[in-house]
Amino acid sequence: MKSVFSEDNLYIFAQVAKHKNLSRAADELGLTSSAISYAIKRMETYLGMDLLQRNTRNVELTEAGNYFYQKAVHLLNDFNSIQRSLNSINQGIEFKLRICINNLMHTPYHTSKLLSYIKQRFPLCQVIITTEVYNGVWDAILNKNIDIAIGAPGKLVEGGGLDYIELGRVHWKFVIAPNHPLANAVEPIPESVLRLYPSAFIEDTALNITKKVGWLLHGQEIIKVPDLETKYQVQRLGVGIGFLPDYMVRKDIEEKKLIEKEIKNPRQPSRMLLAIKHELKGEVAQWIEHSFSEGQVLRVIYDDLIHR
Repeated sequence: MKSVFSEDNLYIFAQVAKHKNLSRAADELGLTSSAISYAIKRMETYLGMDLLQRNTRNVELTEAGNYFYQKAVHLLNDFNSIQRSLNSINQGIEFKLRICINNLMHTPYHTSKLLSYIKQRFPLCQVIITTEVYNGVWDAILNKNIDIAIGAPGKLVEGGGLDYIELGRVHWKFVIAPNHPLANAVEPIPESVLRLYPSAFIEDTALNITKKVGWLLHGQEIIKVPDLETKYQVQRLGVGIGFLPDYMVRKDIEEKKLIEKEIKNPRQPSRMLLAIKHELKGEVAQWIEHSFSEGQVLRVIYDDLIHR
């Protein structure tokens, strides 16, 4: 017998299970009760089991019928999702887009805001977000199938088929805890003194290109931490020293929970770029590129993180 698992048959069964009445299901579908009954009977014959318990007025799902109903609903949702996705692709909307964000431009709030704008406009595009550190951002877009990089650092990479938009610069503050031995040190603090204290250090995540070191003195002890938030907490507790983005420490400096110190050879501002593969022609990628231009909605999200 030919399979009865067509979209029409599954929808008929789902309506019967929903209304628990053949006549009401028939009215909903614009069919006769006999047509509904025949379709259900064909399914039961094909499966070799009863899906419904019938009485004079209503029907009840058997255990097998209840399981079949749950699966039918999932399959119908899949059918609808596939149709919507195909329609979107046909309209030039990407099925999937992979975005890498520099850890300096990632916070839960900013990344969630970015996603909300994209999904509101393109609800059927699957957006995958990853984060990387320093040259790990370049490595991701050049070697890891990433489509767009937010906060690609430093100089432009030659070639690679990438387009760029200048986003601004992250500024740095050298901060220590009030109880740290350097709190009362004479400024600018020389490297010979700084070297005596461990640096809270986040390693560059690049695997295929040269790693970059943000700030580390020769011979200085390293406290390697996994992310920027941990580095912030380590310095706030007086365990390590180093530079932090100014947006992370403005309030702490005002409230004297961290002390800003001047050192010799301070860290220079970090240039942030939007890098996007030139080959991307879909509507989502083009909208993102446009929305990161001056004064546009995605660029404004990051106004409190970067200087222009």
